[in-house]
Amino acid sequence: MTNKFVDFHAHSTASDGTLTPRELARYAAKKGLAAAAKTDHDTIDGTAEFFDECKKVGVEPVSGVEMSAKYSCELHIVGLFVDINSPEFCEKLETLKNSRLIRNRQMLDALKQNGMEISEKTLLENNPGKTLKTLGRPHFAREMVTNGYVSDINEAFLKYLGRGKSCYVKRISFTPEECIEIIKNAGGLAILAHPIYITQDKDELFELFKKLKNCGLDGAECYYSTYTREFFELCLSLCEKTGLLPSGGSDFHGANKMDIDLGCANVPYTVFENMKHRKEGL
Repeated sequence: MTNKFVDFHAHSTASDGTLTPRELARYAAKKGLAAAAKTDHDTIDGTAEFFDECKKVGVEPVSGVEMSAKYSCELHIVGLFVDINSPEFCEKLETLKNSRLIRNRQMLDALKQNGMEISEKTLLENNPGKTLKTLGRPHFAREMVTNGYVSDINEAFLKYLGRGKSCYVKRISFTPEECIEIIKNAGGLAILAHPIYITQDKDELFELFKKLKNCGLDGAECYYSTYTREFFELCLSLCEKTGLLPSGGSDFHGANKMDIDLGCANVPYTVFENMKHRKEGL
């Protein structure tokens, strides 16, 4: 299995991806992946369907979630191998879903105040199966493009929806330490997602890795779709120094991120093997 690859960071229509959980599983098989995780934002909806389809197409499935943490910049914690039937875990995720509903209504108001009228009814009609608890900013961005308010999704984020912009609305989130605890209590491995968005400073990253490791963090994404070779090697070295497991994935979103394909991070199968060893030792 040394020449096999996995992808432990991918999104489906359960959050802001464009492939259904079953389609994501089939696409993982098409890309030749040996194992894959569906890591939707703050939700495990669709995990059962993803697992069922993965088993049909010969891909080993891993349960996952990506939790947004309260921090000075974008910091996400991916949970892998989580128990999707844990009542406490599901309750915590429901809290985050409810906060997303409030945020999305506030975002509609903010868009209106900026001269961009988008109705809740139209937004939901154009996203079948979605509710205001599951819609993300990419869905708003697509609606802005459809209505001619912006030329493309990137412009929507750069001008209006990105952090600190006029239509960006914060929502309730847990601290990184709380996210780690929630994931660990659900039997999962807690992984620091795409640290390149936090800082590229070696010393700052080293301190963050150490701090979160002391709070129970299991690993960090060393393999990622947009890393340079230098940042990839930095993450690997810091994981080795701190005893964290290397993880990674593409952060695939389907048509919402056209330039990122499933499996493009080339995460080796040995990453999966090391994670299973860690799980067995817990």
